[in-house]
Amino acid sequence: MLVLFITLAFLFILGMPIAFALGLGSLAALWVDSSLPLVLVPQRMFTALDSWPIMAIPLFMLAGALMDKGGISRRIVDFSAACFGFIRGSLGMVTVLASMVFAGISGSSTADTAAVGSILLPAMRKKGYDMRFATVLQAAAGAIGPIIPPSILMIVIGYVTDTSIARLFLAGIIPGFLIGLVLMFVSYLHAIRGGQAYLSSTRFSLREVLVTGKNALPGLGLPFIIVFGILGGIFTATEAAAVAVVYGLLVGLFLYREIRLRDLPKILIQAAEVSCVVMFIAATAMLFAWMISVKQLPVTLGDFLETQVASRTMFLIVLNLALLLIGMFMESFSAVIVFLPILFPIAVRFGIDPVHFGIIATVNLAIGYITPPYGATLFVACSLSGKSMREVTPKVIPLILAMLAVLLIVTYIPESFLWVPGLMGK
Repeated sequence: MLVLFITLAFLFILGMPIAFALGLGSLAALWVDSSLPLVLVPQRMFTALDSWPIMAIPLFMLAGALMDKGGISRRIVDFSAACFGFIRGSLGMVTVLASMVFAGISGSSTADTAAVGSILLPAMRKKGYDMRFATVLQAAAGAIGPIIPPSILMIVIGYVTDTSIARLFLAGIIPGFLIGLVLMFVSYLHAIRGGQAYLSSTRFSLREVLVTGKNALPGLGLPFIIVFGILGGIFTATEAAAVAVVYGLLVGLFLYREIRLRDLPKILIQAAEVSCVVMFIAATAMLFAWMISVKQLPVTLGDFLETQVASRTMFLIVLNLALLLIGMFMESFSAVIVFLPILFPIAVRFGIDPVHFGIIATVNLAIGYITPPYGATLFVACSLSGKSMREVTPKVIPLILAMLAVLLIVTYIPESFLWVPGLMGK
């Protein structure tokens, strides 16, 4: 194990991408341990991806790409603007609401940030908003993507911990909406102090809400089709992803007519590129997780924590601190595959419900999306706005504090959201 962690530390210092570092570190450990053959490297990587739930990842990636190119994201933004356009600093509200709706379609934080941010960040710039705050607000809104179902991250968590994906989806609804509400609240407080640029120039129009809502209805209806299809036993999460692909293709081709047949190769290639990155990360992270499990690290760490951590409450504090720290420096899929097999058995020993554990992990890693130095959605938002990480970092603090408030509710009042899967009989 010493060789594994020394190699990882050295590769991280060199700045090697985490997927390659995990793979090469595991390979080095196998090379030194003569009792294990090197043929296990490709075998374990293939086994990691030879999974029905994992197949949902590329399908949801493709569904998100189809819906973005097909005009669904733009119509969702128009509907959100009609709902909140009369409020001071309305574009901030629209950013959060549109991201929440799109989260229910794509299941991906970066796709959510790119789809909504490419429309609203230029609009906020034109309006005269503080682009530093606009950038971090878009990043935080995009981070809701893994929390509101369907969620690619929850699919991976369910796969790793052998927890019902349907129950995770249902349990994520309330935390996702709570985070959306606190982000809107912070955005409104910022608008109050923001000056003339944040004054609203439009009035609420029920007719405009109905018209834009009708246009956005195909996109707004998809999350309900996915969630209730899974709950009703009509299809699994992976089959739901396939349904989302077909749905997005039909809407883009025949209803909105913004996708043409000649556009499909480009859309497929873009979705495949993003999917390959995620799948390769999953494969090398699974190899690493298998290595540490072979060396009995989860058992050793579990025994250590049981002797050092006196109570369930203290373990939840340790769990949150560990996941927040991990999320700051590590890509979320790698973090789930590497660390959750270690932490999950310990959580079960302390009597923590598997769904509760999964939602805690999801919210923590979602906060990591906007936390430097990694900050996946923060990087995407910065690339769209032209701002640097250094410029926007001070503005992200109020949003992180708001999300941490929701994390405290999720951690210590699990009844606030676990009643949803219980109500649906899941």
